Amino acid sequence: AERGMAQASSGSVRNLETMPRSAVVAGVALAAFAAGAAFVVAPTRAPTAPLPPLASGASGSTATSAGWGLATAGLALGAHVGLAAAWRFRATAARAEGGGKAYKETPADERLFEQVYLQYTSEYMKGPMYWHPDKMQGFAPDYPGRPIVKNGKYTSNVIGNLKAFSSNELAFLSMLFFGVGLYGNLQFNYYDTQWAKVDAGGYFNVSYIVESLLLPISFFMHIACYIQKQNGK
Repeated sequence: AERGMAQASSGSVRNLETMPRSAVVAGVALAAFAAGAAFVVAPTRAPTAPLPPLASGASGSTATSAGWGLATAGLALGAHVGLAAAWRFRATAARAEGGGKAYKETPADERLFEQVYLQYTSEYMKGPMYWHPDKMQGFAPDYPGRPIVKNGKYTSNVIGNLKAFSSNELAFLSMLFFGVGLYGNLQFNYYDTQWAKVDAGGYFNVSYIVESLLLPISFFMHIACYIQKQNGK
């Protein structure tokens, strides 16, 4: 009898492994409910007319055996379904661990790759055995590790020493030089005309000349500000 029960248990486990998870969970809940009802709820009977007394203990033994039989059947069913559910969950977890997750590149990984790649290529380009037409742009090739154009945008290397300034600082200098240069030009040509002073035997006001030179410089400061802004600086 024990051998038959073991074979039935293994067969039920193999059959339930292929069932969906929702069906297994529903079976476990149904078995638990049946077992609990068998232990907790006492068997009820409809009220009947009093019968003649039977043999001693006949009626009590019949009700008790029926209740214990139902409890045993519910317990056995719950054990089988529980074992099947545990086996299926274990197989699912093993397949999930074996499969693994697909790699997805994060922004931190992308920045790290760019840094390592740029450093490696910078060191490689210092060697004399590498030549490419892009290295011949302008009047002289770029310095290794300091590209002028990257991803279609000008880098901070194109503005020379101004790359040490932020875009906000360059914007302030551009506005300052523009104001001072405009003042020098207006004073020199209109409000305090220097040509008339020279014709009268005087001298130019050198401060107006120096101030007027700041006007074109403000334009280059503006371009440098734009480049720094494009590079996030």
